Amino acid sequence: MVKYSSAFPYKPRPRQLEVAEEISRALKSTNVVFEAPTGFGKTPVILYSLLPYIEQGRRVVWAVRTGSETDRPVEELAVFRRKLGLRLVGLSYRGKRDMCLLAERFGTRLDYSEVSYICSRERSRCKFYRNLDDKVDLTPLLSQGALTYSEVFKWAKDSSVCPYFLQRMLMTYADLVALSYNYVVNEEMGWSIRSSVPFRESALVVDEAHNLQNLNLGGDSITEGTLERALEEAREVESKGGEVLAHHALDYVRDNFSSLGEEESDVFEPEELIPEGRVELVEEALRAGELVRELRLKQGRRPRSSLYHLASFLESALGLKGVKGVTFIAEKLGERITLSIWDMRSAEVLRSVWRRFWRCVFMSGTLSPIEAFAETVGLDSYHAVTAPSPYDETNASVYLVNDLTTRGEELSVDMAERYVDALVRLLTRVRRNTAVFTASYRVQKGLVQAGLMEKVGDLGYKVFVERQDMTGVEAAEALKGFKSLAKEGKGLLLAPMGGRFAEGADYPGEELMCVFLAGIPFEKPTTKTKLYVEYYQGMYGEEKGRLYAYVYPALRRAAQALGRALRSPRDQAVLILGDYRYKSYMRILPDYVGELVKEVNHTTLDRVRLPWLDTKFS
Repeated sequence: MVKYSSAFPYKPRPRQLEVAEEISRALKSTNVVFEAPTGFGKTPVILYSLLPYIEQGRRVVWAVRTGSETDRPVEELAVFRRKLGLRLVGLSYRGKRDMCLLAERFGTRLDYSEVSYICSRERSRCKFYRNLDDKVDLTPLLSQGALTYSEVFKWAKDSSVCPYFLQRMLMTYADLVALSYNYVVNEEMGWSIRSSVPFRESALVVDEAHNLQNLNLGGDSITEGTLERALEEAREVESKGGEVLAHHALDYVRDNFSSLGEEESDVFEPEELIPEGRVELVEEALRAGELVRELRLKQGRRPRSSLYHLASFLESALGLKGVKGVTFIAEKLGERITLSIWDMRSAEVLRSVWRRFWRCVFMSGTLSPIEAFAETVGLDSYHAVTAPSPYDETNASVYLVNDLTTRGEELSVDMAERYVDALVRLLTRVRRNTAVFTASYRVQKGLVQAGLMEKVGDLGYKVFVERQDMTGVEAAEALKGFKSLAKEGKGLLLAPMGGRFAEGADYPGEELMCVFLAGIPFEKPTTKTKLYVEYYQGMYGEEKGRLYAYVYPALRRAAQALGRALRSPRDQAVLILGDYRYKSYMRILPDYVGELVKEVNHTTLDRVRLPWLDTKFS
């Protein structure tokens, strides 16, 4: 058996080894909640702390927010293998949507349910699946040790075997499996993992754990477009019952929710989408939707059915009717009405998930207050580990602007113009890639209407805007374009806090050197927000409930956005808190913000201190 060396695979940063040892000791008896700022090196610290337990035969399930993030811990494990001479196996695990060769002929944008349907219907005839038997030699892959998604996929494709089921075979040998949250928190998806990785004997690591409170664990959504397509499909397959159901639901939605303003919401009752007393139409629509899927598959098209989705949505909603913590929301997103099953029961549902594992480690840069985080995700027993920030005045200048705010339901024209003036002054000074992270799409729209695009364009900046209807491909292209301007310092990113550019994206070095937070991302006080706060107040009391449901999530989104510019101890940035209300919440923001912040008004932003002029890192 390998005896792990006490050597750390990198030159340790301040406090890394002490924190790793504290975590390792705590795991002997309890779970761990680990908060450390961006740039601390949380992933190698956690891996290092788990090595003694892996030596004892424990396995590690590393859960990440999205499938695209599964490679990161496996790549880190590869460093441990190489530098410490460890013979460990790590696997980046992806779902069928990313791993089905057979599905490629149906297009590239299939969802999980469509690929699962293709697999279930075609598996017996699939040459890739048939080629994968006990005679397949896994030695070449296992000898690599740390297997990323692309490596497994390429090997499988070159060998004409099924990548998805090849993963399942490899998982049996893995010391560490990295996968998306869904495989841990979703009972329906988790069964495929537990047969190969015994959860009860494994340590669970939850990466970016601040996202847990916002998981819609039992949720689903349909749109006005879903209903329109469902009606067309019902007529296509001559399903009278399906047509009656879809027609009634579409009329009901338009009659009751067309007047909703952008980002407004209301509640609905699922039975109102069904003609009175005719629940049997749901079952008829399911059968007709299944027929549509079969026809699409035979025609070589995506086996998608909006009629099937509508019926399954209604079936789920009716089953959840009356469950405390579950509500049904109609809201205007963009130009379309969306209906959602909204499950707010994070603590109740997740508590049972954590108990399936030997130990759990939750890590993020934004978990404060840790007691509140633990309570809202159902974690009853834990040891908290908090690492201080490595950042000081050589890394950052931080300013709180005392004459700006997005407070109120609407951003006034005068305030929007003041924000634009502030940004023009700031950008004139910094001349580096900058992100303006807004409190909401509504605030973002107000800045654009106040002339932001034209005025920063006159300064020579190229603006990249995150839209609500942006596809993943469009987002990747925008991000690539923004980062390509790093050397010139002429990129401006305009995006909401909590969006894809403000959380999860990395901007090392010169790629992002200034962040401006336009407001605090409190949820707009819609019906949906009020219901969420009321549910939490019922769970935790009036004051605590408001903090847990409304205040802390907003400040965590703000902290995540600030952290985009500081990813390592050698990064430098100007950080602007563009709302006077941040002064009341300094204790919730990262420690370096409170230590470095200076209060100014917006007219002085053309004189901010640029840390890269004072200190140059070689």
